[in-house]
Amino acid sequence: MSYDPDLDLLFFGTGNASTWYRALRGEGDSLYTASILAVKASTGELAWYFQTTPGDSFDYDATQPLLQAALTIGGRPHKVLLQANKNGFFYVLDRQTGEFISAAPFVSGITWARGVDSKTGRPIESPGVGDANPKLLSPESTGAHNWNPMAFHPTTGLVYFPARLGTQMVHVPDKKWKYDPNRDNVGIDGAYEGPLFAKMASMPPPSGELLAWDPMAQKAVWRAKYPVLDGGGVLATGGNLIFQGRADGIFAAYRATDGKQVWRFDTATGIMAPPVTYTVDGVQYVTVMAGWGGAAGLINTPAVGAVKPGWGRILTFALDGKAILKAPFFGHKNPPRPAITAKQDPQAVHAGGLLFNSHCFLCHGLNAVAGPLPDLRYSSKEVLDSLPSIVLGGARASSGMPSYKKILSEDDVKAIRAYIIARAQEAARPTQASQRR
Repeated sequence: MSYDPDLDLLFFGTGNASTWYRALRGEGDSLYTASILAVKASTGELAWYFQTTPGDSFDYDATQPLLQAALTIGGRPHKVLLQANKNGFFYVLDRQTGEFISAAPFVSGITWARGVDSKTGRPIESPGVGDANPKLLSPESTGAHNWNPMAFHPTTGLVYFPARLGTQMVHVPDKKWKYDPNRDNVGIDGAYEGPLFAKMASMPPPSGELLAWDPMAQKAVWRAKYPVLDGGGVLATGGNLIFQGRADGIFAAYRATDGKQVWRFDTATGIMAPPVTYTVDGVQYVTVMAGWGGAAGLINTPAVGAVKPGWGRILTFALDGKAILKAPFFGHKNPPRPAITAKQDPQAVHAGGLLFNSHCFLCHGLNAVAGPLPDLRYSSKEVLDSLPSIVLGGARASSGMPSYKKILSEDDVKAIRAYIIARAQEAARPTQASQRR
């Protein structure tokens, strides 16, 4: 949220509709989802709204950070509200009236829309984007920019934020979908195995960058690319510096004017949060909460974005600091050693893979390659044999693993077990082969 005390307005964004796909839930704009709202802080009365993605079908919510700034546009001063939206477009709105001023793509390769109407602010959707047919679209549902905080520098007039480039997602609306209170009701057909996945796999891998954006000209001034998809929140300082951490644990400082990196430090764990700066007894400090978690931390496993998971820690820096970071190792150093070596039934493995990537991947990683939470390929025989009591019986509910007995059957759990065992065996083979040689 963002608050303007002079206008008595509180600004915030709203999430997307459910089910995701308007082809399943019904046509229309679905007000006031995927919108930026302004309400009177003293009364709660709605002052204005602007919908960034009307009738959104792809989880392009508008809950990304909102920045206030004073800009001169068309020769007139404007109190504006700025947002780098999930959908790939950067919006400039008049924060007093909600009037649409401008929008422009801040990443290339957007396929769900061809642009934004310069008068209405409505996206110009690509043909057929809202129908129930399978489609491959960019950006993916985690967006071209997500919750990670931005920074506005009043001296440079630029906005600094992490951008996610080249992300893709296969969308297959489940034409048989019906509301079920025990499920997430996204409406994706998890049984789809069509050619779009192969097409997505053939595309260049996604990447990330720190972007310096001119909101008046609606264009990038500089880009600092890094070898991971996700960057953390951003801090701008009066000393012409931009601080940012990122998924691989690097905490870096850049010149605000041209993006030249002037300092870096390896924190040994991914960073999502923005740094803060303050002074004590005349000494300036920069502090960052290093740690990787939440929805992005669970989805972006090592297989997806070179995330460096680890234990969270608070790190503080100052000029001429002499402290040494002692970072304990987190995770697995070696490939899994399968607890069960017997070959699994291929049909059961195939069915288990579909079930795993429909129900289990958010916590245990896409294709069973996990990051912050347990990588099930390393499971012991005791754990594998106990899967029915864990998955259906809720034996580990107190640790955060709920019961799926209203969603999965005993045969489903057997198939998932076969898939986990097969994935462990597959991951172990290269090491075993090299040992034989």
